[in-house]
Amino acid sequence: MNVLGVIAEGESDADVVEILARKITAVPFRVRRAIAHGSGRIPKKALEWAHVLYTQGCTHLMVVHDQDHHPLADLTARLTQAIAGSPIGPRVVVIPVRAIEAWLLADHAAVSRALNLRPPLPKQANPQGILRPKAHLGALIEQRSRGRRRYLNTAHNKQIAEQAHPVQLRRCESFHGFEAFVRAQLA
Repeated sequence: MNVLGVIAEGESDADVVEILARKITAVPFRVRRAIAHGSGRIPKKALEWAHVLYTQGCTHLMVVHDQDHHPLADLTARLTQAIAGSPIGPRVVVIPVRAIEAWLLADHAAVSRALNLRPPLPKQANPQGILRPKAHLGALIEQRSRGRRRYLNTAHNKQIAEQAHPVQLRRCESFHGFEAFVRAQLA
């Protein structure tokens, strides 16, 4: 059985990618995680964590890092270089443009279902174009719930991912590499 090692900024991001990967492939796989508790440690510690994940039986490696304000090409190169010496062969760097919440905003119906919002969220024209998707998602949730619900990414991202459909997330170009890796390597 394949074992996916996920290096992520936080548990929430790791939860989201695990849930979405399981929706993309019906082939069973296990997941092991290395959580950075923020983005700053990932470039420095990724190789060390990759070695630990390898000793835990990981056969595949995924590094998940929000783009935030970094130039995409520079961040991709830096993270790819950081895991260049990994003993885990099939590996990918996944960088949701701006933040993983942009992926979640791509499926506005999933957000509405997960949080029981009335009226439902409107479709977001370009989720990756939103400069601060986490804050934007929070504002939309608060508005649609008439102030009764506060968005908490550590709790709600997992609920939204459970409702999300990968077809909708394809609206985000940064989702394509993630989906392609899962289909090619874990299926």
